Amino acid sequence: MALSAQYIYNYTVNMFRLKLIAGKEGLNKYVSWMCYTEDPDTIEFIRGSELAITTGLNVFRHSQNTDDKSNEYITEFLYRTISELSSRNASGLIVNVGKYIETIPAAIIALCDRLQFPLFTMPWEIHTIDLMQEVCNKIVNDNQKHKTLEQSFYDAIFRPKSFDASCLENTPFANTQVFSIILMDIPDNLFENDSDQIEHYIDFSFNTKIGLSPIDFCWFIYNGKAVYILHCDGRETASLMLRVSKKDKYFSNSRIAVSAVCSSYKGLGAEFEHADFALNFFNKTKGICDYNSLGVYKIFAEVKDKAILQNFYNEVLGKLDSLGKAKRDDYLETLKLYADFGGRIQKTAEENAAHRNTINYRIHRISEILGLDLQDSENMYQIQTALHIKNLLSE
Repeated sequence: MALSAQYIYNYTVNMFRLKLIAGKEGLNKYVSWMCYTEDPDTIEFIRGSELAITTGLNVFRHSQNTDDKSNEYITEFLYRTISELSSRNASGLIVNVGKYIETIPAAIIALCDRLQFPLFTMPWEIHTIDLMQEVCNKIVNDNQKHKTLEQSFYDAIFRPKSFDASCLENTPFANTQVFSIILMDIPDNLFENDSDQIEHYIDFSFNTKIGLSPIDFCWFIYNGKAVYILHCDGRETASLMLRVSKKDKYFSNSRIAVSAVCSSYKGLGAEFEHADFALNFFNKTKGICDYNSLGVYKIFAEVKDKAILQNFYNEVLGKLDSLGKAKRDDYLETLKLYADFGGRIQKTAEENAAHRNTINYRIHRISEILGLDLQDSENMYQIQTALHIKNLLSE
């Protein structure tokens, strides 16, 4: 969870008389901390997502050292500062105006609008330390609330007996009747598996690109996956995450899965399993692994003992294993097409790129080996179920 520049602005605008001067299109950026800067050359040390503040002291020092009283250096100083902050993915800049910098040049306003970089002013009589202390305290408190909420959802999913429902009170998840879960793969060795760096990147870069409000979700890392809990149906958000991930330098090859919905936090454990099942079942997909689209496989997902499924397959189609692998696979593919096309030989032959007589022979041999009449609808239903099981177990 993180606070956006918009939230920080709304929270401080009256208390500290902030004014948004430019870059309003970037107000959705999240703010991790505040930093004070007077020298563009030191900005390289920020981590990204900081909200910076400056008084323009460098402008005063420049005029003292060079006797240059023109306004050109103000533009140069702000241009360098903002360009460097933007390149380091800072969330915005507050200029403490009135002493060293009286007004913001038009060229700087145009720059911030072009970069979608929020630029604020604050009157000189407002002390920078007061604003920084207020905002940083707010960030710390918000982080603590998020950690509490994160732990609560972790418990709801993995340790339901330890879950305390009161932890959801006074949160966006209080009294909600719709929950869903999205899972996203975290690439192996991302940031050398430094969890702090991974969390910082997802919080202040990836999630910012998604454009969700921090009140719309809670997320944490579990077993190499980012786990998102939402108080809505997650399919639209999952589609948005997929589009963002494909353009992201780290998550472009990550799988994304979405669960069905449940009406209570008590169902989150099952929905996590559903999303995880979809993620592993569609392990080669380039789209969204949507549990809702699994059809009959949703029934199989509820069978915890996979030996039951294996035994059913063996009973129905196991006799084909007596054939060589190549012939067995060929017969199974023919049988699948035959079932998919409702027993139509010609359509099966066309799809299998084989002669009609070849398909007739294979179907006859399969019937002999299995000891089943393939014209019987009940037998074909069992065969289709067994083929679905084979597909599931192979994934």
